[in-house]
Amino acid sequence: MIKQDYLVRMIQEIISAIARAILNKKKIRQQDQDEYDLLARQMLGFPVKELATMDVQELIDRYASEEDGMGKIELASVYLLRFSEEVEDDILLKSKLRQDGTRLLKYVQQEDTSFSIQRDCLIRMLETNQ
Repeated sequence: MIKQDYLVRMIQEIISAIARAILNKKKIRQQDQDEYDLLARQMLGFPVKELATMDVQELIDRYASEEDGMGKIELASVYLLRFSEEVEDDILLKSKLRQDGTRLLKYVQQEDTSFSIQRDCLIRMLETNQ
């Protein structure tokens, strides 16, 4: 149980840091980014760069039955949004990553047992700026 609580707190911390950076259009320090990537890789079970090529439904199916699956799906969604902010030259990829990240956030907001005002505000901001 302690391990589970620790994982949930780590997921929330990473999501909060990335969401703040996205909202403030602020770059994350490379050292912090590397640390987040390593932790996310451990939690998700694969390198985070692979998220860009994965199907949204595949991610949902992969984690929906796990106890901390919603946290992992939310973590994946925020990483997709972060990747979309980093893409500058490929408009189609940027749009796809942003849509996939938003879709996953909406899924978590609908299916999770707890409501998040921060998540709701992020979804609204993303929908407004599309």
